Amino acid sequence: MSTERTREPADLVAAARGGDPQAREALVGAYLPLVYNVVGRALNGSVDVDDVVQETMLRALDALGGLRDPGNFRSWLVAIAMNQVRAHWHARRSAPGGVEEAGELADPGADFVDLTMVRLQLSGQRQETARGTRWLEPDDRALLSLWWLECAGELTRAEVAVALELSPQHTAVRVQRMKAQLEAARVVVRALDARPRCEELQGLLASWDHRPSALWRKRIARHARGCARCSGLWSGLMPAEGLLAGLALVAATPALLDRVLSAGGTAPAGSATAVSAHGAGVARGRTLSRGEARRRRRVRRRAVAGAVAAAVVAGGGVWYFGAGPGTGDEEPAAARSANAPVADLAESRTPEASPASSAPASPSASPSRKPTPSTSPKATKKAAPTKRPTPRPTRTATAPPPAQPVPSGTAGQVVALMNKERAAAGCGALDENPQLNKAAQGHSDDMAARNFFEHTNPDGADPGRRITAAGYRWSSYAENIAKGQPTPQAVMDSWMNSPGHRANILNCSFKDIGIGFNDGPGGPYWTQNFGTAL
Repeated sequence: MSTERTREPADLVAAARGGDPQAREALVGAYLPLVYNVVGRALNGSVDVDDVVQETMLRALDALGGLRDPGNFRSWLVAIAMNQVRAHWHARRSAPGGVEEAGELADPGADFVDLTMVRLQLSGQRQETARGTRWLEPDDRALLSLWWLECAGELTRAEVAVALELSPQHTAVRVQRMKAQLEAARVVVRALDARPRCEELQGLLASWDHRPSALWRKRIARHARGCARCSGLWSGLMPAEGLLAGLALVAATPALLDRVLSAGGTAPAGSATAVSAHGAGVARGRTLSRGEARRRRRVRRRAVAGAVAAAVVAGGGVWYFGAGPGTGDEEPAAARSANAPVADLAESRTPEASPASSAPASPSASPSRKPTPSTSPKATKKAAPTKRPTPRPTRTATAPPPAQPVPSGTAGQVVALMNKERAAAGCGALDENPQLNKAAQGHSDDMAARNFFEHTNPDGADPGRRITAAGYRWSSYAENIAKGQPTPQAVMDSWMNSPGHRANILNCSFKDIGIGFNDGPGGPYWTQNFGTAL
């Protein structure tokens, strides 16, 4: 978290409190994502998220005159958001017919967990953690919404305590209890994703309605503790706070920003039509029925999810692992050059990735499994390669360096090309490591033999397990995979045109590399295993 973000813009708050419309607009734009993430995670699955976010921002704007210290604006705003969340749940429980209406509240096709995984490009244990939040009870989800932002560096523990209306000591106890429930939920996700699934668990699930709930979380977690086959699912769980650290906020939609600005009287001229077109469903100027507003939001969310799903077909992903086994953050391959073949997939941590949506890249095979999004390329936020994060030096310099001998063998050529890129970025060369070569070659051979294209093989072995099994003792590692590129130059061009894969290649902290190549049917299949030894 940068120094700039730790300072509250007291002058902006003071100007907005004084009635400056530009300051009010800037304040909404700056803090809407924070409120959207707090409310979205707390009310995951509810079609009323946008309404609660809007009402929170409007209440804050209306009450600015009563804020004594502009420097406390953020904690004050988060407290208002949590009060609105509590009011929402109270209204739902006490409203006539609230139980019957509850079935409409969940929108599994486009809930906040889906948005988080897609827009923040999560995979591996990060995605597993996000999916596990569906199994928490409402009170724990509300707490998680704040703790997640604390881990991400957006809130302090003191601000979390204020929002919960608890002492810091009591807050710490609540957080520990919630983390235990979240860990059990992550094991539940693992158990349900296992292929083939445990036969004893399959029998237990005979009466399950396929809806996440606290009751079934307890039942499945209890089974996983006592089952000889499933007990291993508890091992290798990275601490959730480490997985969430540094993650970006899920961006609110421009339509929601327009709604808030228009309802608050701060929107630029011409934006009101956008509000009416999207059907605001809260108190100020509401013209649609609540049911119709929900229906329109559901249709709009599913349309967005459909567009994202179409874009997913284009990509691969990224997985980066820091200290400890198996954390991951997936970023599909970005738009590639026109002649880039088929597909690539990488695994890397990219917390700074922009959550903005984008157009799909050139179509290619996706390794996603529909019921198990943990390895599917989630966020195909592809930017055309016209703007690359760090442009590479031109190869047409008047005095090129002396030509180096071209290494014989496909793996050697990939390493040589990769080290050229690293040298241009100021990173040291990677050394080929026989153990990483073994892990990478084994995965390429396995993908070719069993006709799959994912970081996690059909037996459930992820990169961390495969690298460890090969005998490499790592402190951090990462993996890139690709399929269909016919030459070392082609696969390097594809990887370098993808922000996530490129980030792995240009990560100066890595010291060792292993390359796998199999020119089997449907391939070639490429694997890069990066590592830093203990």
